[in-house]
Amino acid sequence: MTKQDTTEQSAGRRESGGLQATGRLVDSHPLLARLTGQVVWNLAEEAGADDDECGLFMDHYAAWRGSALAVLERLRDAPGGGLRLVVDDGDRAGACPECVALHGVVLAGTHPDLAAWLPPFSIGCHCRAEYVEAAEMAMAGPHLPPAGLRPPTHRLCCPRRPLSLLLTQLQEHEG
Repeated sequence: MTKQDTTEQSAGRRESGGLQATGRLVDSHPLLARLTGQVVWNLAEEAGADDDECGLFMDHYAAWRGSALAVLERLRDAPGGGLRLVVDDGDRAGACPECVALHGVVLAGTHPDLAAWLPPFSIGCHCRAEYVEAAEMAMAGPHLPPAGLRPPTHRLCCPRRPLSLLLTQLQEHEG
């Protein structure tokens, strides 16, 4: 990468966690940047979904993606805030141990490797982020993940909640 490339890349970013100040916010997320509608549809088909089930899955995916991006948009637009990683009580039994370990971790929006910590970590992931107001971040002081804790790898499908299981859960919820 040339110095000019680095300068141009930096020009589109803010100091708030390195999230892009302009352009497509989805490109800031390691998983969501890779998922197009066609990829998601194909994954559902490969998991055995018919057209109706694919449609149901796409609706679920669009809501899930929108929720994740809304938190990132808030973080980008309100510098000084942070993210709280959450696995809801009802989801903990089905969540992977890596995500359960993240529950309650609070990260400053300026964390140098914020993108690596951004849930969801896969389709079907039980972990999500909540925006933490700047005032709460300031009162609590510095926020660093506990020593030794690492974020899960962003991958297409959750090893604890494969798409076939997620499709079944969506159908049960719908019915």
